[in-house]
Amino acid sequence: MLLTWYHIHARPLPWRDAPEPYATWLSEVILQQTQVATGTAYWHRFLDHYPTVEDLASAPIESIMGLWKGLGYYSRARNLHAAARAVVHNHQGELPILAKDWQRLPGVGAYTAAAIASICHGEPVPVVDGNVQRVLARVFDILDPVDRKAGRDAIRSWSEALISREDPGSSNQAWMELGATVCKPKNPQCGKCPVQVGCLARKRDTWSARPVKQAQKPPVAMTVLFRVSLRQRKNTREWWIERRPERGIWGGMECFPATMEEESAPTGCDGKAILGPFEHALTHRKLTGWFVLDSGAQIAHDGQEKPNGEWVPVEDDSRAWPRMVEKALSELRTWAVKN
Repeated sequence: MLLTWYHIHARPLPWRDAPEPYATWLSEVILQQTQVATGTAYWHRFLDHYPTVEDLASAPIESIMGLWKGLGYYSRARNLHAAARAVVHNHQGELPILAKDWQRLPGVGAYTAAAIASICHGEPVPVVDGNVQRVLARVFDILDPVDRKAGRDAIRSWSEALISREDPGSSNQAWMELGATVCKPKNPQCGKCPVQVGCLARKRDTWSARPVKQAQKPPVAMTVLFRVSLRQRKNTREWWIERRPERGIWGGMECFPATMEEESAPTGCDGKAILGPFEHALTHRKLTGWFVLDSGAQIAHDGQEKPNGEWVPVEDDSRAWPRMVEKALSELRTWAVKN
């Protein structure tokens, strides 16, 4: 019933036409935390620039980050590049076949590995994303929190029992499609659901309370201080940016030198605040950002600069900034040009 429904109602997505591992992998990475309408354009763009895993591996990370600009969650781009390099350098450019081998690549988790292995190679491994999790929690009226072991185990058990051995790729996509288009978080279209007859949450009228999730801790309020240094180079106004450490918030991204404190107001700015406050919410942090003129920064002397940073034109629009900085960038550029 579900597979018949899927083959009739599946959205016409370009990576579904003739699934192949590289393009499918790219689509799965891009669509994490990204809506399909937005992700499709980026998928085409990446395939145009990097049609093979070898092309992706040989590209400089700066170019990949620039192409990723606007998608957010930039660790996905860094992991994609690292995994491509691992495939080329360690596996002669041959992409894995089995899900367990996909998971050995940087940034490839159980969900992505199962999706590629089942869709492209017919391996009967279930895919469990947020959509599948919600559908199964409702169909079987699972009371255990799905973000704790008991709930995860229940979802995993049912997903393994329900996957089609004859067509696991379509089976996985059918459950995902059902959650994305019919069994939505709010206002599910139960009348259009191919599994409505057996849905326990519908029978018991508990669908709005499924899936159950453990109460989350409130985000920690933190202040971020961005230090902005300027210089005039011939006819160009420039500011100093550095690449952040790979681990931690905004890992590997270019940004103004920044410090973060669990305080409600900036410290150490000596009255030199340029712009602020700018608010930005992350999963576990609520950030308040201030931009501060750092005229006393010891950055460059006699052409000797730190290896992890550089002076770039204020109007350079090719950089992939943290989203919090992007919110202030227009005002910041206007200020920088005038000063």
